[in-house]
Parts: sequence; C-alpha cells; structure tokens
Amino acid sequence: MFGTLMSWEARDFEVAKSREDAARLAGKGEVQATFSWIEATERLLRKRGVPLLVFLVPVGSVDPDYANFWKPWPRTYSWNYICDEWHSQLAASLSKAGIRHVDLRENLTNVPGTYRKLDGHWSQKGEAIVVDRVEVELKSLLDDRAIAKKK
Repeated sequence: MFGTLMSWEARDFEVAKSREDAARLAGKGEVQATFSWIEATERLLRKRGVPLLVFLVPVGSVDPDYANFWKPWPRTYSWNYICDEWHSQLAASLSKAGIRHVDLRENLTNVPGTYRKLDGHWSQKGEAIVVDRVEVELKSLLDDRAIAKKK
C-alpha cells in the first residue's frame, strides 16, 4: 500500500482534481467497452426469456469516513473521481438502452462506515445495506416474472 501511495503522490502525471474534472479524463472507451458486453448479455438473455438485473457498485468515496481518510492524498484520491465518472456514464448508458439496473449509490451515499478504508471493499455494515437492497430487487424481479407467467 505504501509503495502505491508514494508512486501516485510523487510521480508527475495528470490526474482529476475534482469530480467535474474527471469527465475530461474518463472518456477513453472503458465505459463503452463495459456497456457493450452488458448489452450483449441482455440481448442473449432476452431471447431466452431470462431477465437481467445489473447492480452498479459505487466507489468507496461515497462513504464519508473513506473519503476523509483518503482526501489528504489528492493524487491517489483522484482515482475515485474517475471511477465515479465511469459509474455515472455507465448508469446513463444503461438507462438509455432500457437495461434494468440498480444504482447502489442510492443506498450507500453519505453512510459512514460502509467501506473499509485501506482496500475500498464493503465493511460488514456496507454488506448488510447492499444485501437488503439486493433482496428487495430480486423479490421484485421474481414477482414480475410470476405476474408475467400468469398472463
């Protein structure tokens, strides 16, 4: 971790300085590449009558504890801006294509203690929040399928 931190903070390369600045640096095709395989998966599943539900997982900076921990390292923290921009672009692409998705930012934003500070994965608190949302969404999906079968 120390080596990564020092390499980002000591090297000279362009980084996003804010969430707004990230759009300029995030447009290099990563989102379109990811969207293309999700779209292809959705087409294949639709032909077989199988629904697809995509869960979008936000970067750890939605957790104020995580953000406060990393903000003193602005070059390293800049990666969060890029990832958040990609997340927004992918959500917009999925919406435009009518692909059913759940943006977990709605559940995790501004909830302290949902991400582990050093690796950016969910804490037990974050996992519990996500499990509850996934349960709601999967029950809804199953209910929708049951209704469609009755018709």
